[in-house]
Amino acid sequence: MEMNDAKLIEFTHIPPEAGVWRQVLDLGTRLRFRKGEEIMHGGEKGEYLYYVHQGEARLMRTTLDGREKILMSMRSGTVMGETPFFDEVPARSSIVAGTDCVVYAFSRDCVLHEILPNYPALTLALLHSLASKVRVLCNQSVSLSLEELPPRICRFLHLRMRDDGGAPNPRVSPGLNQQELANLLGVHRVTLNKALRELEREAVLGPYSRDEVYIVDMERFHELSLK
Repeated sequence: MEMNDAKLIEFTHIPPEAGVWRQVLDLGTRLRFRKGEEIMHGGEKGEYLYYVHQGEARLMRTTLDGREKILMSMRSGTVMGETPFFDEVPARSSIVAGTDCVVYAFSRDCVLHEILPNYPALTLALLHSLASKVRVLCNQSVSLSLEELPPRICRFLHLRMRDDGGAPNPRVSPGLNQQELANLLGVHRVTLNKALRELEREAVLGPYSRDEVYIVDMERFHELSLK
């Protein structure tokens, strides 16, 4: 991996496991969720391991006063719910459908006595998934503690650009409104709006919307993404 790619390691998005879980979908229960529905509730014991077959799900933490933080997003091809499943401590975060999605749920008995003994590639995939999530949470911790907000915004948009195919297209689809992006980056919406306006004034970005942001100065945008 080149240094620039290492700097842009995803701090919200978990890379998919290349479809290896598709070979055992017949062992799971197919579930459909509408956008905004809870897939796993906070406080729930981890009796199931979940695989995102279609759409996107988000791991979220909500404080007692109602504030929310998006910890990570999991798209098609990723596994979720490993921590409460394996440490058997009730989850403190919830998993919410970020879009309409299709999820497969695998019971504890199925995972421990059928999948892990008979599908060694899936054991490796689980370890890879857990390692990716540790990396994501470490990156978030460093970003929140040490980095200024404009570079974090540009890095998020750069990663969305890569998700859209990696081509240097000046139009990026964030997929999050300002409140959701503020939750993700761990700041107040007013603070986020101020940083977005600063990037507009500096002619780095055009106006922000959840569907499209235009990159005005691609060179400066990449420079901030790697800052």
